[in-house]
Amino acid sequence: MVEIPEEYLPPEEYRPDRIYALPELHYPLKLNLGKILLDDNVEKRGDKVAIYYEDKKITYRELQRRVNKLANALKSLGVEENDRVMIRMTNRPEWIETNFACWKIGAIPVLTNHLFRSETLSYIANDSEAKAMVVHSDWLKDVELAKPKMRTVKSIVVVGEEVEGDYYYYEKIMKDQPETFPTLEFDRDHFGRLIYTSGTTGPPKGCLRTYREILSGADTHGKYILELSEKDTIGGHPFFTFAFGSVNFTQYPWRFGASLSIIERFDPEKMFETVEKHKITVLCCVPTAFRVMLGVKDAEKKYDLSSLRLCQSAGEWLPPSTIIEWKKRFGVEIIDSLGSSEWNYIISARKGMPESKIGSTGLPVPGYECKIVDEDFNEVPRGTPGYLIIRGPAGNFYWRKPEKQAKAVRNGWSLTELIFVQDEEGYFWYQSRADDMIVSAAYKIPGGEVEAVLNEHPAVLESAVVGSPDPLRGNVVKAFIVLRPGYTPSDELVKELQNYVKGRLEPYKYPRKIEFVKAEDLPRTVTGKIQRAALRELEKKRYEEEMKKKK
Repeated sequence: MVEIPEEYLPPEEYRPDRIYALPELHYPLKLNLGKILLDDNVEKRGDKVAIYYEDKKITYRELQRRVNKLANALKSLGVEENDRVMIRMTNRPEWIETNFACWKIGAIPVLTNHLFRSETLSYIANDSEAKAMVVHSDWLKDVELAKPKMRTVKSIVVVGEEVEGDYYYYEKIMKDQPETFPTLEFDRDHFGRLIYTSGTTGPPKGCLRTYREILSGADTHGKYILELSEKDTIGGHPFFTFAFGSVNFTQYPWRFGASLSIIERFDPEKMFETVEKHKITVLCCVPTAFRVMLGVKDAEKKYDLSSLRLCQSAGEWLPPSTIIEWKKRFGVEIIDSLGSSEWNYIISARKGMPESKIGSTGLPVPGYECKIVDEDFNEVPRGTPGYLIIRGPAGNFYWRKPEKQAKAVRNGWSLTELIFVQDEEGYFWYQSRADDMIVSAAYKIPGGEVEAVLNEHPAVLESAVVGSPDPLRGNVVKAFIVLRPGYTPSDELVKELQNYVKGRLEPYKYPRKIEFVKAEDLPRTVTGKIQRAALRELEKKRYEEEMKKKK
């Protein structure tokens, strides 16, 4: 067994308090995720379809056989308990197989987005001290570039096409392996996932998750919010290496004996086709994807979407107009949930929420405590903006980042760097990220609040609001706006959007500057989130250049 150096884990004084408020969250001292989430399902429903992928149907029993063969193959390559194994590919059945094989062995899957370039790959490989990597041939180029810098990776297994070089081929190493694998038991606080965030600034940071934390996501949000059961087929586009996709697709289905529908790349029509083909019951997409799908004319008539019972959004704030239009056209609610790589889901909307609460993020997920505090960590009155802090069965826990950890936990509470308002009925309303707060002429303006209003305008597909340097006010509100098809930039539209914000927020919050851009021109993380820090830096550089010209 490989020991994880104590200095790689957070100092004890900066670890979050773990609260297990629900009976479901009390787990055996020893367990194996591969047994709980796969083998136990085979005993109960071995011939049930576990995975739908294009035209393929893979039963639980078939999945178990391949997982066991792969676990034996990885063991033959020297992968042991606590070893880190990088996974690099789009959403495919082999991703699920690799993840389960790691859990069977007690190895720790390292989730790395397939879009990470060579420099980021070598950083993650060295930071995690990964022993092996499983990569699809489509995404091998950057791995080859990173290889000379990867100090600990001993084995690279290639899925897909065979390639020349010092690689192992996925199907070949599995071919002659046994279809059984011994059931090993590990501590319930054994680490079961190391996910690297894309990072809005600086290198990506690794977030650790224990077996208990992995199970707790399903036993809180999955059970009480999505109300999942073995009758469900869960599908959508978020990548398995994105926190949204990781929780909803690589953990939830197996906890409830449900089925997983896999789509490799998002396309609105392809997503509708997949709902119809795989009979998806719970559809998970980011807000922009739902808005793009609403742009498909007569989709409600063109596709049979009768299997859908619920949709869920995460990753960015979901505009009420999207919720209302989706329900009107497809007869299904979208619930918005707040989560992250660190905490699972902590706040969520519910089915049948009062109309006056549509647009809020909802109420705390059962099992979690949420508070709004000021800069001195004092809880603020209802209706007052403040910083969201949380406590529950999961929390901020960073790999080899003691300085980050020290800033992420206080008095056992995990800090979120998010600004919220909690209303009198207890509902949480998103305002902004703390670093997206714009100070203009002494006014504090949450950029996210302005975005929320702009995104409600029928011309706006998405927006990003940041502070733009100004000699008089310090900063002014600037909005980068992506228009929906059929709308063109104009001075008239600028005024219309400005007045639209003035009519819904305090007048000083309106965007004094508006720049129309294409969606592909906005700087984004590899998970698709807009990098507002990069936009702020762009505005700063523009301002500095303008000042130089005036001198």
